[in-house]
Amino acid sequence: MKILSLRQTYFLGLLWVIGLLLISYYLQTHDGMIPCPLCILQRIAMCLLGFCFLIGTLMTTTRLKSILVGCVSCFISILGIVLSGRQVWLQQLPPNLTADCGASLDYLLHVLPLDQVVQKIFQGTAECSEINWQFLHLSLAEWSLFTFFYLLVFSLFQLKRGFRYPSSSDI
Repeated sequence: MKILSLRQTYFLGLLWVIGLLLISYYLQTHDGMIPCPLCILQRIAMCLLGFCFLIGTLMTTTRLKSILVGCVSCFISILGIVLSGRQVWLQQLPPNLTADCGASLDYLLHVLPLDQVVQKIFQGTAECSEINWQFLHLSLAEWSLFTFFYLLVFSLFQLKRGFRYPSSSDI
């Protein structure tokens, strides 16, 4: 049984991320699900992961490049876990939030300093704690948490493979 190369495996990860982003785009445009600031940040993290996987797919494979792409994708996956985990927390144990939808992420970034934007986003709004869509009794945020965890495992697997890859001095 032949094992896929690092580049082929990154390509499969890239296809997975593209599929997930297309699903989120479909839910937004056809089902009318407007993303909250936490959702937008999760999408940005997913796009960054896709970019890392694209680099992993297109680059000539060396040990250093493989380790670098694996470390960056692990970091972005952990960031996605934190963002989606916070949204799951807000959905399961919503604090006393006002019924307003809050300001958009774009507006917050124009008006407030970055540290206050992060604080406001993690504080959550009423729209972040709403569950508008479910599949197999899991909300979109829970699926996002599961997916980022899966992509972290995938990235760790690729990182481990990168460490075993022969260095350019060994070739």
